[in-house]
Amino acid sequence: MNWMNCWNYYSKTLSTILWHPDLPDVEGSALRQRVEQRIARQNLPVASRSWDEVAGSSRDSLPPEVACAETVVVRPGGPADFGPCPGTQGHRCCNYLTLNTYVGCTLGCTYCIMQSYLRNRTLEVLLPHQTQLERIRRLARERPGATVRVGTGEVGDSLLYDPLFDISRQFVEAFADIPNLRFELKTKTDYVEHLPEVPRGSSLVVGFSLNPPGVVTREEGWAATLNERLAAARCALEKGYRLAFHFDPIIYHSGWREAYGEVVKLLGEFSAAPVEWVSLGTLRYPLSLRSAIEERPYALEEFVQCRDGKMRYLQPLRAGIYRFMRDQLRQALPAAPVYLCMESSSVWRDFLRERSAPDRSASLKPIMRPLEGFERGCGITW
Repeated sequence: MNWMNCWNYYSKTLSTILWHPDLPDVEGSALRQRVEQRIARQNLPVASRSWDEVAGSSRDSLPPEVACAETVVVRPGGPADFGPCPGTQGHRCCNYLTLNTYVGCTLGCTYCIMQSYLRNRTLEVLLPHQTQLERIRRLARERPGATVRVGTGEVGDSLLYDPLFDISRQFVEAFADIPNLRFELKTKTDYVEHLPEVPRGSSLVVGFSLNPPGVVTREEGWAATLNERLAAARCALEKGYRLAFHFDPIIYHSGWREAYGEVVKLLGEFSAAPVEWVSLGTLRYPLSLRSAIEERPYALEEFVQCRDGKMRYLQPLRAGIYRFMRDQLRQALPAAPVYLCMESSSVWRDFLRERSAPDRSASLKPIMRPLEGFERGCGITW
């Protein structure tokens, strides 16, 4: 996958774009015109149609022939599309806020949890409303002493279809000048060439999910290679964006130390760059996903069901993986905060080597401190 091939990828994975009647007239019409111009310019075999042409008077259901992942439905975002990351019962939350923009993904990662609840659904593009953007601006302005972290990669890749829809441009225009906001576009692609340049020190972050080349090849479908993602990180940095990196999921396998250690060493080239955070999370999955992954080599490892119902590696193995990654990252990116995603208090204590909670740790307090009005206990005690 690379920038020049994104249009080829769309020609293989998309057939129809449906424009929902609830879209605001001005913004919806302008977006549709820009998208149709790109379709024509790139000669994509993608039909752009009004929802009513296909669904008639129904506002919610589609005929079976178009109710699939080759169809993109463009509809307005709503109040429920912005809020705290759902977190998970009994595990520590990182106080990240999410704005759903792209829903669904066609990259085909074997471990993707969305397989368990987005199966046989269309893709969706949720056009952000100005009230949503203003709410985020207001949250940051009202909390000048806090770092407000927001991202769009919770239920879909932030950049996979962005060269076609260019939703990220709205975020650049709305948020670039807010000093205590960190707005993240998270991706497994290298689709950054279309992103507009931003002033140095802006609030915009491009986050890259990383895995060793062998894991990428075996388990991450159409995603960009590791080298392509790192090249895209350099490009984003040159355009003025801050960076973030995510090792999630870390997949335990023969030679995992050497494999992940080599990836971390490659990040040393970004030691002087504004790397806002690095997150770590080991492979986990709900029971509903078991049938989809039972043929994968990683499914043969020993897992235990945790308080949130998800299956995880045994705690000593997870803790050992995190200690190794922590020590490697301290050498490669000594200034970058490193935190755990969806982990228990006991694993956190081992990782921090102290009894204080992450939001009271000197290195993590700026990004882990709960925002007033958005506290999430997740059923956890420290």
